[in-house]
Amino acid sequence: MLLSLLLPITTAHAASCDKQLAAVKAAGSAEVAEAWGSLAKCDKATAEATFNDALGRATDVDGLSALAFVAIEGQSWKPMWGALGKISNYEARDEVAQAVGAACVERPLVVTFLQGAYGGLRDIEFQQWDDAFVACEDPALTAWMEKEIKHPPSKKFDEKFVNLMAIYVKKLKLDSLPALTEGAIAAAASGPFEAVLFKIGEAAQPDMGASNTPENQAKFEAAMVEVASKVGKEQALQVASQLANNGSEAAAAKLLPVLYGSVAKGGVYTYGAAAVEAGDCSGKKQAILHVAAVEEPGTRWSILRDLEPALRSAKPKLKGCTMEEPWPVVHTPTPVAGKSDIDGWLDGVQKDWEGRGYAVKVQKEKNVVLPAAG
Repeated sequence: MLLSLLLPITTAHAASCDKQLAAVKAAGSAEVAEAWGSLAKCDKATAEATFNDALGRATDVDGLSALAFVAIEGQSWKPMWGALGKISNYEARDEVAQAVGAACVERPLVVTFLQGAYGGLRDIEFQQWDDAFVACEDPALTAWMEKEIKHPPSKKFDEKFVNLMAIYVKKLKLDSLPALTEGAIAAAASGPFEAVLFKIGEAAQPDMGASNTPENQAKFEAAMVEVASKVGKEQALQVASQLANNGSEAAAAKLLPVLYGSVAKGGVYTYGAAAVEAGDCSGKKQAILHVAAVEEPGTRWSILRDLEPALRSAKPKLKGCTMEEPWPVVHTPTPVAGKSDIDGWLDGVQKDWEGRGYAVKVQKEKNVVLPAAG
């Protein structure tokens, strides 16, 4: 039995439709679509009220699909929208959805039905129709999805919109990037900006078991940089972070002028950094902060990997101690304007180590100049 829930036949029906109603009650899987269609022609309200019973009599995918087409062609959309959730066999749900979507070119009302599902269903119910959207080859449905994605809702999170983006990405893959890019820019002020960014990254991911290509990575990076160039600094920072997390550090570094151009001097960015020489010295916890200003020519989003060897090469000051190895290296989270900013950051680092029970001293080191990356 494919249904998890069956509702009883209603008695509220036009008397003249008794014959058609009885036919639905007696129909098997192969006949129920035609029987229910006849009832709908006789009395649509009665037919819709008895739809779940008819659905329960369709015990295979062919019967379910046939009933779906009769309901869609008769524009009995509300009961049909919720039909998939009442099919207990998950594989059958997917097969029915695929059959409905695949018929959209020859049955134009399927497109209207699927568009209506986006507005008429709750989040989880809408998601159940994803296979239908993917299977539909009618350009009209794709164009409608594109329009919706370019105009996201004005709230930070909307699960149904996220599901629609997931369908669009699954259907178009990299070709979804232009609409997603436009949607991200539109969502920057008050919409689901983070969710759209995530889908841009998802669109660029290769299929399972495949490797990404430089061309695909370049398209992803170009889309993200375009978004960052047209949104505020807070959103641009999110873009840069996602680029870096997706292995596109060089592209993230291109956003440094957008984010921190005001503190750069001749294209060079300054950070404060410290290597922490810490140890237990005869029962006394001591720490030396080896502090340096770091100059970076705007070619790195993250400086830590290249910074660590230079700072850890500083001459040790503690003798006869059990040391923490390797020395922890920390730096200002963003480029800074100058010495006063470094001093303010360093004060926080010193207090942190003092809070751990260490007696802390500061050792100034020479500036570290990082060469251009790559």
